[in-house]
Amino acid sequence: MEKQPENFVEQGYTISDPEPLTDKLEKLPIELFPERSKITISELREIIPDDPIVVCDFYVEDIEKGEELESGYRQEDVTNIDHHAPGALMARQISSTNLAIQFVEKNGVMIPPVHVVVNHVDCDSVLSSSIMRGILSPDQKFGEAAIAADHTGAQNEIADLLQSLQDKRSISFSLTNLEKLLKGEPVDEEAEQMLNKRLQDRKRAKEIITDGKFNSIGDVYFTSVNEKFDAGLLPALLPDAIVILLGSPMKDNPERWEIKIRLGMKAPEGLTLNTLNLPDFGGRWNAGSTKRAKGPEGKGGTTLNPEEYAVLLDKIIKEKLESK
Repeated sequence: MEKQPENFVEQGYTISDPEPLTDKLEKLPIELFPERSKITISELREIIPDDPIVVCDFYVEDIEKGEELESGYRQEDVTNIDHHAPGALMARQISSTNLAIQFVEKNGVMIPPVHVVVNHVDCDSVLSSSIMRGILSPDQKFGEAAIAADHTGAQNEIADLLQSLQDKRSISFSLTNLEKLLKGEPVDEEAEQMLNKRLQDRKRAKEIITDGKFNSIGDVYFTSVNEKFDAGLLPALLPDAIVILLGSPMKDNPERWEIKIRLGMKAPEGLTLNTLNLPDFGGRWNAGSTKRAKGPEGKGGTTLNPEEYAVLLDKIIKEKLESK
């Protein structure tokens, strides 16, 4: 077992399965921070001065400079269970939920006074934090759902439900409807409407491909759309792609493009987007976009249209692979 700070975990701690997930959440709270790409240990300590902290599914800056665990990183008594961290440990098809399952199977779950923290409420955040808390069991079906949500885009009931509910930013709402799904009961009306929107997006993604609206340059597949949808739905639908680009004009500046970029299922091991020096790109090893990047004019997006970006990206990838 990995060495833990005193009172950090309790091996095998569970609450009886019949208890509603929201009741478990009340006893074992998960704290929701404002959404941002990363946080520092000192910023965490301004909010939680003394107790041990587990940060799930978002990056603690420079955490990888501390102790490397099989399932994440730790500095002092801050543990980061997060697949966004830079480095070879996370540059693979793994999600925070898989890391949480691995951690809990070895060490047990987090109980107060340990704080479990997330900053967004997508599939991977809800599942990883709930598993770390002992609200959900470390079941491999949750790991499969997180991989579908984060990497493959494959159809998965758990992933599609939780991804569709993320804008609600309510862990309780997500867990309430996850429990109904797992019991075979109808989800709430509001949840159903949000889920239907995602299922329509999935249908639309399939139609765009079927209608031949995706073009390719080498193994880079690209298209443009006026109405955005989750690019994470695409890898399983484009199995021959190394990289997938989904572009749309930025609403506040239609001369610039928001281009979502994802590694495809055919991407060779070791190829990482965040090491390719892509123009106007911000993101992690397998996914990112031009939305948050600031170009020379200090604006988000890029002046390159999807085809121009695809041409450049294909050239960069070929040079990268040929140099190996």
